[in-house]
Amino acid sequence: MIDRDLLQELTETYLRGVVLESFEAAEPPLDPAEHPFDSFTPFREFGIDSFLVLKILRRLEKDFGTLPKTLLFENFNICDLANYFADKHVQTLSQLFAEQLQEASAPALP
Repeated sequence: MIDRDLLQELTETYLRGVVLESFEAAEPPLDPAEHPFDSFTPFREFGIDSFLVLKILRRLEKDFGTLPKTLLFENFNICDLANYFADKHVQTLSQLFAEQLQEASAPALP
């Protein structure tokens, strides 16, 4: 059985990395220090434009396959987006985070 809280946490960390990666690839690069960056900050506050939305979607599609083009408009922040993936793509997430999930479920040695 997968620990849903751990899966959510790992997915949020992964998604923050994808968003930061897209910031660095923007022309000119966006400075994440200028924008609050936590799981509950709405994407619009990051200054993400349609070009960055497409970059983020393309990057996510490398791991998850075809995704709805409206994904970042229907899920307003990292937390919402992580919930979407934890609900709809648990198998892919389980593969992405297999090592971390396995470590968490291993019994502690005395």
